[in-house]
Amino acid sequence: MTILGLDWGKSKVGVAIGNDELKIASPFGILYYKEIAELNDQVMKIVTDEKVEMIVVGHPKSLAGNDSLSDEWHVFITFLNTLKVKVEIEDERLSTKMAQVWQHMSPSKKGQADDDLAAVAILQSFFDRKL
Repeated sequence: MTILGLDWGKSKVGVAIGNDELKIASPFGILYYKEIAELNDQVMKIVTDEKVEMIVVGHPKSLAGNDSLSDEWHVFITFLNTLKVKVEIEDERLSTKMAQVWQHMSPSKKGQADDDLAAVAILQSFFDRKL
């Protein structure tokens, strides 16, 4: 089963992809958007093109565990739930920090956005914990 990992942000979303057999998340890219409908279209295209059967979305929380969710995140989750795929929510605390460390260790990624690596951290955490 192909699984998509998403690190949601207010103007861009990091994307990772993996499957339940290998249980290894890989960076897929970064989706930039201005309107939520634009993001929804981009995600729907990936789901269709890659034959995604599950989406794992990072749940934004503060380090103390408090919700830091915005209305836009809820709108996005509502959209994902209309797709014909299972949606799982994964704690994303420290995913950005892990992505920054990985980025620092990879000379080819220095100076680039790390959102796709944060999505890898979210999806890999799901694999390690659930599957």
